[in-house]
Amino acid sequence: MKKVYTTLVLTVSLTVLSVWTFRMNRSSAFRGGDTSTMLEEFQAYGLSKDTMIIVGVVKVIAALALLLGLRFKNLIAPAAMVMAGFMVAAIYFHLSISDPVLPTAPSTLMLLSCITILILKRRVA
Repeated sequence: MKKVYTTLVLTVSLTVLSVWTFRMNRSSAFRGGDTSTMLEEFQAYGLSKDTMIIVGVVKVIAALALLLGLRFKNLIAPAAMVMAGFMVAAIYFHLSISDPVLPTAPSTLMLLSCITILILKRRVA
């Protein structure tokens, strides 16, 4: 269980850090709508650049907290809950513009990973 827990924490945190740093302005099959960058994606959802910046900062902080949570256990639950909340919102926005399964799948998998982290935290701790 500990290995699954650690793997999920690393996967969620490193994926989010990757998406919100060096992959932010790169095209991806997982982008919503017909967009190529994070800003275009947020605009497709009817959200502003300021919203994108706030979401990005909070997601990066939550991802770093997840990583630090491997050492400081009390950080895991709040970080996983924040991340799960953002993933619920991401799924909602993908569905709101009728995105197909492929762009919606990462958010769904990340949500399930966060929920699993929260469940496993009780068993591992």
